[in-house]
Amino acid sequence: MKRARFHNSLRCPCCGEMCPPSQQRMFLKQLAADVPARTYVTLSGTALGNAYWIDAKKGLVDWACDDCLQAGRALKGQPVKQLFCDFSPHFAYADKTGICRDCKAGFTFAKAEQQYWYERLRFWVQATKVRCDVCQQLKKQHDHVSRLVAANDYSNLNAVRDIVAYYLVRADYQKARDFLAAGKKQLNASSADYAALAGLLDQVKQAERAGR
Repeated sequence: MKRARFHNSLRCPCCGEMCPPSQQRMFLKQLAADVPARTYVTLSGTALGNAYWIDAKKGLVDWACDDCLQAGRALKGQPVKQLFCDFSPHFAYADKTGICRDCKAGFTFAKAEQQYWYERLRFWVQATKVRCDVCQQLKKQHDHVSRLVAANDYSNLNAVRDIVAYYLVRADYQKARDFLAAGKKQLNASSADYAALAGLLDQVKQAERAGR
């Protein structure tokens, strides 16, 4: 097997500087000790080197030079704690920017949050943040309320109140009225649950009048 010559400098994704091997020591140490050995070989049998290093040369790997790690601009990753297969692990984390899928505003995917995602929550390494914090929280609320609505349990007054509160915050009075009206049809008119729904319906109507 032949070994090809290649330039040993890499461009650091964090600072954007071209870094010689003397500034890649942590990354090279990770390649040697933290991930399974992978060698990139061409069809002709020429070995071009470690596949992760080759991918880093193409800008396809999250790593950071020693200066960025020492200065705190980047955090060292621990591939052993990450879930990866066909994608490279995160050898380092640096702040990333993105555009929110919902509101289209810019947001920052902070390095500490990335580390939490991939090493504590153990999301697959190819997963990425697509919403700003505000829109992500709104989506969580929407998903929570959707599950409560699907349960169709009007005897669970805490769930009913959560659903109504969600609609009121969004001034979606019609949905709140329809939801409570549907619940009243399912309950005995003499029950305490029916009275509670009637009281919530009055609150919705008052909020709607106040919001006009």
